[in-house]
Amino acid sequence: CIILTCPFPQLKKLAKRFINNPFIKKNIKMDANITTMIAIKKNQVLNSSYFFDDPTLGWAGNENSKKRFKSKYDLWTLQSTFNWANKKINKNKEDKDKNSKIMIEKFFKLTKTKKTKIIFSLNHGWRYSSNLKPLRIKSYWDKKKNFGICGDWFNGPRLESGWISAQDLFKKISR
Repeated sequence: CIILTCPFPQLKKLAKRFINNPFIKKNIKMDANITTMIAIKKNQVLNSSYFFDDPTLGWAGNENSKKRFKSKYDLWTLQSTFNWANKKINKNKEDKDKNSKIMIEKFFKLTKTKKTKIIFSLNHGWRYSSNLKPLRIKSYWDKKKNFGICGDWFNGPRLESGWISAQDLFKKISR
């Protein structure tokens, strides 16, 4: 049994000759995402997350609000908008510090949070982060070839989309 889970553009190059399903001929546009994680001095936190109407910063989540661990710092995950990341992703490795700085400045400005010292920051970019247009199938399974594919891009842009696809593939294989 072979199961592939990779971004659609890579899957298409890797496996198109093994797949007999119309989805492989689609032109699926994958959007990029740039995420910066920060640790800052404790601050007055009003929300556990923020959605922004901003061209650069799309979302910020307060990791402390999840109560998974204790920290003497406020821990935040900052996610860019797809449009901004699509423009910046090709040079994000070289421009990590610059891109992080832009996102952090936006975070303080948009949340009206008192600007404090950045204790730690980490930037990561995903060239193929998300597909905004879900397919009509949640996963692909070829019983004759024992060949399956799952991935978040089958189901849309949400975090749980990958899990939904994997669960669907599991059900298909288990039949």
